Amino acid sequence: MLQKSARGRFLEISLFTLSSLVLYHVGNQIGIGVVVFLVPLQVVASRRGAGSLFAVCGLFLLVFLALRLLPFLGGAWQPDILTIVETIFVLSLLFGLLIVNLPLLAPRRALFRLLGATAAAGLGAIPCTIWLSHSAQFQTEMSTLFTEASRMIVSLLSGGQGTADPALSAFLSPDALRSMSGIVLSRSLLALYFGLLSFSWWAGQAFAARSTWPGQQRFRFSGFRLESFWLWPLIGALALILADLFFGSHSSSAWGDSVWQYVAWNVGFVLVILYGLQGLAILRFLFEKHGLPRLLWLILVVTLAILAGSPRSGAFVMVVLPAFGVSENWIRYRIVARREPNES
Repeated sequence: MLQKSARGRFLEISLFTLSSLVLYHVGNQIGIGVVVFLVPLQVVASRRGAGSLFAVCGLFLLVFLALRLLPFLGGAWQPDILTIVETIFVLSLLFGLLIVNLPLLAPRRALFRLLGATAAAGLGAIPCTIWLSHSAQFQTEMSTLFTEASRMIVSLLSGGQGTADPALSAFLSPDALRSMSGIVLSRSLLALYFGLLSFSWWAGQAFAARSTWPGQQRFRFSGFRLESFWLWPLIGALALILADLFFGSHSSSAWGDSVWQYVAWNVGFVLVILYGLQGLAILRFLFEKHGLPRLLWLILVVTLAILAGSPRSGAFVMVVLPAFGVSENWIRYRIVARREPNES
């Protein structure tokens, strides 16, 4: 239940901030902290409004920075570049969540608010990338990180004998790993940001609706649909991606893409995610229409998630599911069965 007193509001903000901090720091130990830590903050926004969201984000950031500064108390401050990068990343997520929940933008469709926050983060990532590419400390940290990663992977694949195939060693060299990681991250950064922010917003809305407004009609995923004009930016992004694959210059250094490559790949991946969600929404509608058990739907989602984690099957899922969503522009899948006059 929603406590309307000032004491109840303060207690709720404190508890949800604590849960968000625990999810971030403890969840990072198993690799899911960044995925779920925004959900409690969105629950507060949905239950209490934008004012409480500002309060809970400010409290989270205050404790987050205090934990980062605690090891340096009593000594000289020596900036850690990786800590600075982590702080910028967390700030960008908090900023995105604030944009999505701004009262001024409330009349707008949630999809446009999420895309606007993602675009703002993308613009902010450009100067940060330029700064990091010229930071000697960051380059040194990355060299150390990828050298250790290369050593561990080669040792694992060679069975701990210290020798491996020369071609494999060259493929897994620190420079090769760093170059591949830079290319993949620069071309999918906004898609990852959009997916994380969208999931946090949806999950927070769902949890808040269950606890605050029981029985209220909530957003139905089976009703998610993109307008036909979304095809044009998808076609444009895919055309630029194909041009980059066949005619573009590929830098051997991390973050070597030009601005148009950065925009084309990230916009393309975001639209692929959206049309993939539309494909899932069509399947969800068909499940509901034919009264199939919810367990089968959960099994389908888990199966698709497992397949997406494999390089080969993941590429198949990333092509087939969005293509299924795109095909709804010409094929009507979501047709509600009409009742006969004598049916109740």
